[in-house]
Amino acid sequence: MAEKFEEFDLLYSGKCNGVVPVYKYRSNVTGITVVIAQVEGPLVNGYFCLATEAHDDDGLPHTLEHLVFMGSEKYPYKGVLDLLANRCLASGTNAWTDTDHTCYTMTTAGAEGFMNLLPIYLDHVLYPTLTESAYVTEVHHVNREGEDAGVVYCEMQGCENTGENRTHLALIRAMYPGACGYKSETGGMLENLRTSTSHRKVCNYHKEFYRPENLCVVIAGQVDGSQVFPAIKPFEEKIVSKGSLPPYKRPWQSTVPPLEASVEEVVLFPSDDEEHGMVKIAWRIAKAKEFYKMSAVMTLMEYLTDTAVAPLQRDFVEVPDPYCSKVGYSIIENADGCVYMSFENVPKTKLTNIKERVLELLKKLASGEEVINMTRMSNVIQRQILDALSNLEDHPHDTIAFDMIGDFLYGDTKEDIQLRLNRVETFRKLKAEPKEFWIQLLNAYFVGTNYVVIIGDPSQKLMEQMGSAEKERIKQQQKTLGEKGLTANGEIVEKSTKANEVEPPDEMITCVSVPDVKHIQFHHIQPSSNHEKSAANNNEKFPLADIPVLFQLDDIQTNFVTLICLLDTGCLPTDLKPYLPLYLEVIIESSILRNGELVSHEDIIAELAADTVHTATSIGVAGSRFNCGNFSEIVCIELKVELEKYTKGVQWLQELLYAVQLTPDRLKVIATKMLKDVTRMKRKGSAAVGAVMRNMLFSKSSNMCISTMMRQQTFLGQLLTKLQSDDPDTAKQVVTDMTKLQQLLTQPCNIRIHLAAPVERLVQLGIAPNTVWEKDFLPAGVNPGGERPTVKRAVDFITSDPAAPAGMVVGVGAVESNFLMQATPSVSSFDHEDIPAILVFVQYLTQLEGPMWRQIRGLGLAYHYSMFLKPESGLLYFVLYKSSHAASAYKVAKQIVDGYVDGSTPFSPIEMESCKSSLIFELIDKIKTPAKASTESLLTYFKGVNMEYNQSLIQKVSAVTLEDVKRVGAQYIAPLFDAAKSKCAVCCHPSKVQEVAANFKG
Repeated sequence: MAEKFEEFDLLYSGKCNGVVPVYKYRSNVTGITVVIAQVEGPLVNGYFCLATEAHDDDGLPHTLEHLVFMGSEKYPYKGVLDLLANRCLASGTNAWTDTDHTCYTMTTAGAEGFMNLLPIYLDHVLYPTLTESAYVTEVHHVNREGEDAGVVYCEMQGCENTGENRTHLALIRAMYPGACGYKSETGGMLENLRTSTSHRKVCNYHKEFYRPENLCVVIAGQVDGSQVFPAIKPFEEKIVSKGSLPPYKRPWQSTVPPLEASVEEVVLFPSDDEEHGMVKIAWRIAKAKEFYKMSAVMTLMEYLTDTAVAPLQRDFVEVPDPYCSKVGYSIIENADGCVYMSFENVPKTKLTNIKERVLELLKKLASGEEVINMTRMSNVIQRQILDALSNLEDHPHDTIAFDMIGDFLYGDTKEDIQLRLNRVETFRKLKAEPKEFWIQLLNAYFVGTNYVVIIGDPSQKLMEQMGSAEKERIKQQQKTLGEKGLTANGEIVEKSTKANEVEPPDEMITCVSVPDVKHIQFHHIQPSSNHEKSAANNNEKFPLADIPVLFQLDDIQTNFVTLICLLDTGCLPTDLKPYLPLYLEVIIESSILRNGELVSHEDIIAELAADTVHTATSIGVAGSRFNCGNFSEIVCIELKVELEKYTKGVQWLQELLYAVQLTPDRLKVIATKMLKDVTRMKRKGSAAVGAVMRNMLFSKSSNMCISTMMRQQTFLGQLLTKLQSDDPDTAKQVVTDMTKLQQLLTQPCNIRIHLAAPVERLVQLGIAPNTVWEKDFLPAGVNPGGERPTVKRAVDFITSDPAAPAGMVVGVGAVESNFLMQATPSVSSFDHEDIPAILVFVQYLTQLEGPMWRQIRGLGLAYHYSMFLKPESGLLYFVLYKSSHAASAYKVAKQIVDGYVDGSTPFSPIEMESCKSSLIFELIDKIKTPAKASTESLLTYFKGVNMEYNQSLIQKVSAVTLEDVKRVGAQYIAPLFDAAKSKCAVCCHPSKVQEVAANFKG
């Protein structure tokens, strides 16, 4: 691109890791920084970043982030930005607040809508209205009932007192003593939001930090300067017309006070489970500008924590009596950075033992008593190189944006940018560093230096005290306000809501036209499969006819090979199914019999990490531990490898299926690790309510049910009792059961392979891609025959038990907000003719600045809500997340739906057009990268639809009429809010269970 676009000077041009062109410009008139990264694909992402610094817990950066979306000088109406975004093939806008910056985002399908929205977004960021009425509803207020509410308040209420948050806040407070903004809770503490934060403070904060010199706009997608700068020019003229601003002082330039002594602190957190806590240990490390040193610390942390053979995992997790279920790390990239290790699910009796064991291990490594394994270090760095390249392919927009945000905050020179954008080069240099370099690094930052230790100690007593204290506080607040005060508060909220809900004129919305989908660039896939003989040889360079298992090929432009093995669990008897989650974790961390020799689990873990970019297993496609993905009656084993290791990847898959050796010791270690993780999961309201709902909806023989954390907790506990039995036959029975499961699952008739790869490039490497599958995949003596059963779907397991509860409220001590999930039967075929209309109705209700946004989130009743259709299970869902008043939010949602269904609330033609546009964006978002496009391709085989399903659905959505929407509303949406036709689960604090249950009964 050009070195200059009118007032914008080119400061840097280069390629991110030698792949994606990146250009950085700065305006010599206003000081605005613009970065353009020419990422391929259908989406264009924008990131509007401002450096923000706070020295208290009022949460001004966070409150301001919310208020920016409430209207601007030129567009002075709440939500107009999101309404316009929805028309621009986007799904609204978003933002996040970090300790050192605030970033506003938007993503559009194609460049046309992005350019239309760009100057409108800039007007909101630099010239928001910041009205007092917006502050009342969006930040904090006390309602007519004397209860605290507001969107920001509701959000922070849902996270302030979790163990993770309380320990993290204690850690940064101790790590950054004295006058330092890094110790602040920029989200806002509840006490501050109630008593200290104010509308005036927010306005003053905007004046100080929201100015053009402090704004960096990162644009990633198929755009160039000739499109971007003309779109910005009129806005620059507006900035100039405002006159000069006070002198600019760049944030985060003050000296960070040193950590002059080690700190150890015990932090209690509310929990109804007192058996397991957490520990965090932190050290100061390099400055943000010292990118090479920062990268070296990251590599050292990977060496210490990544995979079961890493020293910390080996000594704390992979032992008969574990100290925790997981060891992780996080680097905080501040002016003076820090790194902390996290030890999760630590038995209460071992909370005080972690620190000494960690320090002792680090001393051993630094002194040479334990030798650093340079072969493994080299493998760790090689995987970091591949991860960097993989992230650039799978998450290109975010990868480059995060690098450029870091540069904007702390960088000064072209060399700083070059280092950030070329991590691969940095890792290659680190790969050449000798052992002495890593020892020096340990001594520089971790051995003999000051540290911070935070012990998170679970307390049921604190949980009860906090529940009682909050009830008493509300009671006292109601008493203080009195009837007059409560009425006045209600009127303030009502008045503010009315002021906020003034509708923008139609011409303000329609002035932005809906872009044409025809101009959007999609990733091309050439699919083929051997499901039918006629299609088996569609790809002449990769014939599939002679491969002995079901095989699906996506020939796609990518730098990697992704192999996914899908196993049908329909062959398993009910008594073996509970072993599935354990089996999927065990197979990638166990010994293997290779060429007649037993290779230890330690060697297998290290080799697998060296040979792959990514390894994952799950129940269903893209599932997670204790949570099924799509098509839950299959299990997935996924490997991602370099092109050169294609054959090796197939060999690994074959060994994981047929050569894994199951032993009581490994089963015991991994089952213990999983069991401890249940404790962490049970503290999450969203996880708890989801598990309860699945237990209510699905039969006990379904994977959806057997994989829930509550059932796995019971099963794994019983299994460990058997494994620890003095009777060897009892432990052997567990191994026998697991071996039987393994044999049944890996019968060729139950196997399906999905492969995504650039076939031409494999051939150019001298690889005959089909040969290894034909000759080597099935072991000798395994017959490829057998009848292939039809994979069952989740809808086949919907419970018909009349005794199953229709509603349930559960209490979780670590939760202060409410979480709700409700479901009703709906369409169960992916090609059902009503799906497009159902999706449009749901999108109309839930789109940003749509009816539910305005009346649920806008009134502070819940931080988030959603509705979604799951044809695979034949269910339609409604969800409330972090709700301050679940019953009130639910009642409002029902009223909204009833209004549209009975016709008392008319549909807006303009909002209908916007909703279709935002829905089309969400469909395109599913196929935004080669990996995502291939995943959607995989799913088409199980959905029973053709490869053009998504593109066809886009056309059908466009064609949905108002009559279609009205018809499906009565037929499918209304039953979701009918207690006789739906099931409901709610999670709340134990002290509120009776109250919540009574509210819903009423």
